Amino acid sequence: MSIESFHKASLVHDDIQDNDEFRYGQPTLHNQHGVPTAINVGDYLIGMGYRLISRDIDVVGASAAADMLNMMADAHTRLSEGQGAELVWRDSHNKRLTPAEALKIYALKTAPAFEAALYCGARLAVTVDNYADPLARLARHLGIGFQILKDLQDWRGDDFNKPTLGGDVLGGRPTVLWALALEGLESEERRELEHLVATGEATPAVFAQIRNLFEQAGAFTKALALVEEHRCEAERVADSL
Repeated sequence: MSIESFHKASLVHDDIQDNDEFRYGQPTLHNQHGVPTAINVGDYLIGMGYRLISRDIDVVGASAAADMLNMMADAHTRLSEGQGAELVWRDSHNKRLTPAEALKIYALKTAPAFEAALYCGARLAVTVDNYADPLARLARHLGIGFQILKDLQDWRGDDFNKPTLGGDVLGGRPTVLWALALEGLESEERRELEHLVATGEATPAVFAQIRNLFEQAGAFTKALALVEEHRCEAERVADSL
């Protein structure tokens, strides 16, 4: 419940920062009730996340509770660092991005939630000195793979969170697809892509042109290969555990 509270808080705040319209098939909280109320709900959920662990110290033990609270705090700050890196990039004039830089943001922004969940489950059972490092590596591969799949979903659309296509690109978010496209295009096509995104016109014609350039660069195929790479690495670490 603690982990879920932190997760939902991050989604509420992330939706505000990205001005997303939908979450779980419903209008986002800030669209329903306004930004001030949504910020307050997110803050409340963060407080609840810590409280749900601290109130059960007598049950889980002081040492385990302290370790889990420390992990939650560490995951919380790393997630904020990753989101901060994304916001800084979004507001900058230089939109160049390498795949390695995109994956570093993913590792900061998404992996901590997986690591906190895995770590706390293990810590309730045993001391985890011998498991902390492989759990962190497992979480990193899970988090990066999950985020790349989420990027790909942005181009497929669904009735749940992505009723419109290509929102991450026109929203100025540093995705691995964008980085792979810049890496795979010749200079003329790269300038064309940057111009299309800079204009910010969310029309079917613009999306079609951007998709065509992504396909020309092999971005979708390369992204799927990255997902498979991180899936295999995650399985390898899990097997070692």
